[in-house]
Formats: sequence, C-alpha cells, structure tokens
Amino acid sequence: MGLGPGLRQFYKKNFQPRLGFAYRPFGNNKTVVRAGLGIFTMTNLGQLSFNTTNIDVAVVRTSFNPDANGNPTFQFPNVQTVNNPLNIAGTGDFYQNTPMDYRDPQSAQWNMTVEREIVPDVTLRESYVGMNSYRMSQTVDLNQVEPSTISPNPNPKPYPNWGRILSTNNAGHVSYQGLQSEVNVRSHSGLTLQASHVWAKSLGNVGGDAPTSFNPEIIYGTPVANRFNLAANRGNVSQIRRNRLLVSAVYDVPVGRSRKFFHDENRVLDALFGEWSVSTVSLWETGPYLTPTTSSSFDPGNLNISYRGAFQRPDCIGNSNRANPATGSMFDINAFNPIPSCPVGNCGVGILEGPGTSTVAVGLAKRLRLTERVGMRFEATFTNLLNHPNFAPPPTNVTASSFGQVHNVQTAENSGNRTAQLGLRIEF
Repeated sequence: MGLGPGLRQFYKKNFQPRLGFAYRPFGNNKTVVRAGLGIFTMTNLGQLSFNTTNIDVAVVRTSFNPDANGNPTFQFPNVQTVNNPLNIAGTGDFYQNTPMDYRDPQSAQWNMTVEREIVPDVTLRESYVGMNSYRMSQTVDLNQVEPSTISPNPNPKPYPNWGRILSTNNAGHVSYQGLQSEVNVRSHSGLTLQASHVWAKSLGNVGGDAPTSFNPEIIYGTPVANRFNLAANRGNVSQIRRNRLLVSAVYDVPVGRSRKFFHDENRVLDALFGEWSVSTVSLWETGPYLTPTTSSSFDPGNLNISYRGAFQRPDCIGNSNRANPATGSMFDINAFNPIPSCPVGNCGVGILEGPGTSTVAVGLAKRLRLTERVGMRFEATFTNLLNHPNFAPPPTNVTASSFGQVHNVQTAENSGNRTAQLGLRIEF
C-alpha cells in the first residue's frame, strides 16, 4: 500500500523564502521605499491535532423513540435499540476525518511601502499589502452524492453503510489586497497623532456556504452544501471591512505654566485653565459582509442538505442592497427568490453589506500641582461621545419575517451606548 508507520505523512519540502529591501531614492532621510516578500507555512493545531486519531472505535447513532402512533418505542427497563443491521445501516457518522496526505496550509505575503517626511515630525506612509493563502482547511462530506433533479437522488452513495463522512481537506484558499494610508505626527506643537485608512478586499471560499465570522483552523462539523462546486462559495470574507479609518491623537492645550501661552499666569487661573490635554480614539468603518440564506428544506439538487447540516442560499433576482435603507430594513426582500433553481442558490457569498460603525471616544486630562513632589491628576473619558447608534448585523434568512431588520446594537470597539467616567488620583 505504500503507507508509512504513522497516521499522517508529513511533507518535508516546504519552501519558505524571505526577501526584503529598503531604498532611499533621493539620497536623504526624507523618502524611503521598502518592500518585502515571504512564504509562510501555518501549522494547524487545535482540533486538527487529534483528528488524525479518528478510527472506527465507536459510532454515534440517533434513533427516534416515538413510533407511527406517537407512542414510545423504547421504554425502561428495555431501552436497547434494535440490532438489525438493516435498520441501522447508513446512519453512523464518521466525524471527523483528516487525509493521511494532508499538508499544512501556506501563505504568500508581499508588501511595498513609500514613506515621506512632509515637514519635520510629520510623515506620510502609503503601503500596498497582498496575501494569498492556499491549501487551507475545508470540511466536506465524502459521502455526499452528486446533485440530481430526480428525487430521490439516484446517484449511489460512495459508502452506503455510513451517513456523513466529514473530512478536512486542503481545498480552501483566500486572497487579500489592501491599500493602507497613514499620517503620523510626532509631538509637533503639542499634537501627537496617528491617522490611518485601509481599503481592503479579501475573497475566499473557506467560510462555507454562509460565513458569519473569521474561520477557526477547522470548520468543525459544518460541511458545504455541494462539495463538487466549491468555487461557488468564493466571495467576500465576512469580517474584512472595505474601508476603515482610525484616528488616535493627543493634544496638549498650549495654555499654562509649562505651556507656550500664559505660562506666567497666577495659580488660580492655571488651576482652572492651564495644562489641559485632550485625546481621542475615533473609528469609522463600513459594515461586514453578509450572505443571504434560505430554508434548507429547499433542496432542488437533492443533496440532503438538511440532514448534513449545510446551509442553502436563495437565488438573486435583483440588487438587494438599498441605497437609502429605512431604519429597521437593510435589504430588499424582493431581490430574492427563496426557492433556488440550482443545487445551491446563485446568490453569492458576502453580497450583502451590514451596518457600519462610527464612534468617537474623547478624553480630558489635567494635572494640578499641589507641592513640588505631589500632584493631582483629573481625567474624564467618554466612549461614543456623539451617542451614534451602531447596529448589529440583521438576520439574513430570506424566509424569516425578521429578514434585514436591525434590532440589536454593537458593543465592540466602544461602539455601544455613550459612557462617561471621571477619575481623580494623587501622583507623588
């Protein structure tokens, strides 16, 4: 058979080059160009580390207790299921297999940056960042039959004595392209600032039929609806925002005894108006990418989607992203046909854009000198100062009455309701 003594054949020929350079094109310290390229191997741990031990030492089966009349088939003390092989054949799941020739995923990453000093202490940086990840983990059902419009599906199961045979294969890939712009002000006239904007596009097929978050190492127990057409699952990676602007700044107001203006004012005025500092962390970003789904009972390809625990997408017949969505209705329900005409609906992955985020956090701080060695610091911080409503992504099942309706708010990244905190501390 040519099989080794272990449960996995480790690949020993990974090639991981690194290349980088920095260049000053004008022979001074004001402009620098940097670039780099590398290939990285990502060793999967976690669940995959024990999936290789999956051998048929036990099988989990599900039996329905009520009979045709609704009476219990099994009652104490006789609760053993029927041992007739004909009654249990095809119900056992092999959960979850890893091929012996599985290889660790790899990622090719590259970047190019141009950085320029505009004026002293103020720099501008422009970067292009790219990444291509391949041989990523994807869960498929090896016992899935090919699609058929005939019901019941006439195509025979490869392993008729089993139910699902879930396998982690090297069938996933993700690409990322990003343009990053950054302005840095290093303590210029009392201002320290970093403002960055990222335009990003990431496409991949590793999230399954309807991804909702970044994927773990193994999409454990969730096979795709149609493993014979994984290309149909290529779409926007859900948590990569198309645009993201982040501003962090601290400004020392130039008034007070140790500042530029009114440094000779009396102690009372200095205590009231002198030596204040204002800070902010402000974020604006577009929403996450979402995928429309429909009831798994719609199965025109007779893929047994509901039993296998996969998701079904509807058919798209129009543009579902409204230009000016009304409050509580993000998407146009008339842009979908919930009953797909193909084995899996033609709506793409990540075609919907959820609510964006806008939040401004502000801090005020002032230090009072009590003696030469003792001071008192007052701080006031506010999250989401403008109390801007940031909604959570709405439901995306087109067969649900709540489709596209926003009901909840976000809480991450200080995007929830406005909060305020006051603090006073002694420094010595």
